[in-house]
Amino acid sequence: MKYIHKNVRIDNLGSQQRAGSARIGRTVYLALLGAFLCSLGYYLVGDMFVLSLDGIVLTDRQAVDASYPGKITQVFVKEGDRVEPGTSLMRIESFDMVKEIADLALRDGELSVRQGQLQSKLTSISTIMPLAERTERETKYTLTRFDSVSGKGLVSALSKDDALKGNLQAAERVADLLSERESTTNELALLEQSRSRSAGALAKLIAIYDDGNVRAAVAGTIDAKVPIPGQIVRFGDQLMQINGGKTYILAYLPDSYLFSIREGMAVNVRSGAEAASGRVEKILDVAAALPDEFQNMFRPRDRSRLVRIQLSSNSPFAVSQKVSITGCAFGLCWARKTE
Repeated sequence: MKYIHKNVRIDNLGSQQRAGSARIGRTVYLALLGAFLCSLGYYLVGDMFVLSLDGIVLTDRQAVDASYPGKITQVFVKEGDRVEPGTSLMRIESFDMVKEIADLALRDGELSVRQGQLQSKLTSISTIMPLAERTERETKYTLTRFDSVSGKGLVSALSKDDALKGNLQAAERVADLLSERESTTNELALLEQSRSRSAGALAKLIAIYDDGNVRAAVAGTIDAKVPIPGQIVRFGDQLMQINGGKTYILAYLPDSYLFSIREGMAVNVRSGAEAASGRVEKILDVAAALPDEFQNMFRPRDRSRLVRIQLSSNSPFAVSQKVSITGCAFGLCWARKTE
């Protein structure tokens, strides 16, 4: 039987159009509602099944600290500059360091003068000692001769007493010189050690001060924090940081995963339009609080285990840039491991 299309009645045309619009509206509404529920479910429990880590791009950093108090007079670098070991970063004037160097130099001068006096004293003792020893021998010989003839009445008691006193004085003189030479030698040895330590301390202090120049110890890039001329610094204050070495990512691993994360696992790293591949280098035995920008506002403040991720090629990311790491869903990983 032939199907005959039913003609649209003029009086029912508006109702049919409204019914068609309502169906389209319900479809769009249900689609949006489904998308919202899926997004909400993924936001709340999605990280149990899908690898999605937040991380920060870092490099090995060298802190440049103030080794002495003073005032910054010149800054030779700015943020982002590339520096090599020995590059002068800034200049600090320090009255305390200048005074300390001057005091050590004065002390070294005093020790040098005392050392010269002791050496002169040893020279004098060495010159006098043979004469004193000869006098002792001769007076002793004279006293022995007096003893041999005193029984015959040829020598008076007064002469013998004089000879005895002379021998005693000569022996005392030799003993004094020997004692003085030994004490002077010991004092000179201690003085030389003290002067050596003082000279070493002075050399180290001069090297540390380096006429006020603060130099880079490693190669790298100057971080964003750079001091300004006129700034007063104290001992131990951090002046700037040098980012050097290989770039890596420190990511925060949630505790809610229902599949294992292992070392060597390949991952994808992305931030905006920039992307790179990497691998899990190490799962660290330490947990840290997530930064504020990583916290979920619907949950208590989290602490997560840290994961170190090594990039497989030159990093397209900036230091301290926030990145996201993906690569697995329901335990199945799609990221390819590259070298």
